[in-house]
Amino acid sequence: MTRHGIKLTLSKGDKAITARVIVEAATDQASFSWDNVSYSKAFDGAGLHGLTVPLKDPKDGTRERAYVFVPATPRIDITNKTSREAGRDVRVFILVHEFIHAAGPDNDEHTLEDVFCYPGEIVKGDTAAADRLKPWGGLGKEMPPYYLICKTVTNLRKAWQSTGVGECKTEEKK
Repeated sequence: MTRHGIKLTLSKGDKAITARVIVEAATDQASFSWDNVSYSKAFDGAGLHGLTVPLKDPKDGTRERAYVFVPATPRIDITNKTSREAGRDVRVFILVHEFIHAAGPDNDEHTLEDVFCYPGEIVKGDTAAADRLKPWGGLGKEMPPYYLICKTVTNLRKAWQSTGVGECKTEEKK
């Protein structure tokens, strides 16, 4: 991301109260309370996608923080809750996708070709370590490596216009 002019720093905070992005693995409920706001929604902890809830400053509308929920036990077959858990690369795909949401883009800005796709399609490996996700419908490649197309980079930049980041120079696939 830094190569495209978007600087990203990840660090582990010692207190959730000071964090801008809070990540939790959820099993059946995505819930939080913050500054007189309570949120609770049913969540499929065995599914293959997460949920990001952004909170905005009521004074100026800027994004103040985001709560990211990822499935605690994502399964290779979402219709069979006893199927084996998906591997690390699938979990990282879900987390990277939700981090993009935490940075600004919403569901209307999903793509069909990169890690910000919706929906993702599981590619079951012989072992969990061989599992991958790819954009549904065959427009994108299996990941990792996780990649962003120009559309996603541009949408991230729009969310951070005040940073002075220029336009994306990479051409999208035709």
